Amino acid sequence: DLSPFTGLSGNALVKQNYFIGYAQDEWKIKSNLTLSYGIRYEYFSPLHETRNKNVFFDIPSGTIIPKYSGDWYSASKANFGPRLGLTWAPRLFNNTTVIRAGGGVFYGPGQTEDQIQPEANDRVSRTFTSGKVYPIVPATDVYAGYDINSPTLGFQPRAYAPGYRVPERVTTYTLSVQQQLPGQMQFMVAYVGSTGRNLFLRSITNLITSVTTNPTTGAGTAVRQFGGRFAEIDYKTSGGTDQYHALQSTLQRRFTSGLSLGAQYTWARELGTSSGSNEATTSQSPFSFPLDYGPGTFDIRHTLNATVLYDLPFGHGKAHSLSGPFDLIAGGWQVGSIVNFRTGVPIDVLITRPDVGYVGNAGTTVAGQLFSSPVVTGGVVQTTAVANVPGGGNSRNIRRPNVVPGVSPYLKTGYQYLNPAAFTTPAAGTFGNSRRNGYSGPSLAQLDLTLSKSFRVYEGYSLDFHADGYNVLNHANFANPGTVRLTQTLATTTGTGAQPGTPFTAGNAGAFGALTSTVGNQVGIGSNRQIQLSLRLLF
Repeated sequence: DLSPFTGLSGNALVKQNYFIGYAQDEWKIKSNLTLSYGIRYEYFSPLHETRNKNVFFDIPSGTIIPKYSGDWYSASKANFGPRLGLTWAPRLFNNTTVIRAGGGVFYGPGQTEDQIQPEANDRVSRTFTSGKVYPIVPATDVYAGYDINSPTLGFQPRAYAPGYRVPERVTTYTLSVQQQLPGQMQFMVAYVGSTGRNLFLRSITNLITSVTTNPTTGAGTAVRQFGGRFAEIDYKTSGGTDQYHALQSTLQRRFTSGLSLGAQYTWARELGTSSGSNEATTSQSPFSFPLDYGPGTFDIRHTLNATVLYDLPFGHGKAHSLSGPFDLIAGGWQVGSIVNFRTGVPIDVLITRPDVGYVGNAGTTVAGQLFSSPVVTGGVVQTTAVANVPGGGNSRNIRRPNVVPGVSPYLKTGYQYLNPAAFTTPAAGTFGNSRRNGYSGPSLAQLDLTLSKSFRVYEGYSLDFHADGYNVLNHANFANPGTVRLTQTLATTTGTGAQPGTPFTAGNAGAFGALTSTVGNQVGIGSNRQIQLSLRLLF
């Protein structure tokens, strides 16, 4: 069946070209000083459909262009990524100290899913409430009567801002000092940082510009910038920023006398307007991306890992020598343990708010109050319809509440982790001031154990036995609360619901902020208690 937009049918064929080249070298300047350097070039062409089977939404003109032959977005050709690394072991410290420094510029094309929207826009959707029986006939049941120019069509394409440009760019840099210590110990401390620029962003267009009020019923109708031919439109662009800083430290004891030890600690901070492709959420404000500046998706403040591995001193050639069946049973065992701890991952507290609200008119008994529906008394409309959220945004539903000053956002009482009384509904026509990813979820702690032994079967053949226990204490590592979205409970009549500025309560917040599940990994960090037994034949 032929598309009413492009007049084409069949599967789309979308193509893209990558051009990548690199050169690298290593220069041993001195016996204790090595320089590594290189450069990489990358170009990622815009995607295109071979038959121009696409529907491009042009934001400046507010209309669609079927079978658009131009580039859907722009692609930079100046993507040169230099790399530099320096390793120096100062003779002053008798080669017990190594200093490393390095940096590089890296590019990424982003997700194909985010760059193929014009092709995906070539679609028709219809909703049937009754009278249709499977199978549906597209030509008569879907396409017939579908007027792509109808002023009430409500078509919802996805779009790109005029300045959308790939690729994303991340610059990384690091400086570390490694020091040999007595007792076969080795200590390393490092600064690791990265700067993200031109990162993926998303927002909405076809905004609500005004709201009209029916003088008889009081009902409000949202007026959108491009009219009713289109619904609210999700659009993508670039220009997001991100900054990551981390202090990393490692203490290790090499495997000596049957014992090895290790510990790693990281303090980190991530802030920006976007964490890049696949991590970007819709901006709360369609007018300003910088208002979403806050912690990134990977903003985990503290991470600690400690390991120990010990060869038990029993068996042939060990401190307590065994032979024969005693060595077979009790000799050659190795035991180990891993402790993992990290603080919580970010939580983005949201609120559901209707696009249109109703404010009581001056001089009435409901003056200044906000309602979810018109108030009509004795046939007289008492309210005026207003844009409850500037510009709208209901299709993406990324709205945040206001924060109650001086009230902790955490309860951590039983399973109730977040405190609903720390949040309120913003006033009509304003955005919430709660920060993006402004809160941190439950921490994670886990103890793992391992037991292993190698059995010699025959010359050149051996059996390796492993018993691994994950989370052996069965410590409950909770995931972020299952519900982190509040619902604006507007009044329907005088005295009902809650007005903006009134803190939420346990009674009207529902399941908000409650811990409902554990991290849920099947194996490894975040699993429930797991014991795995394995036997491998090596030859």
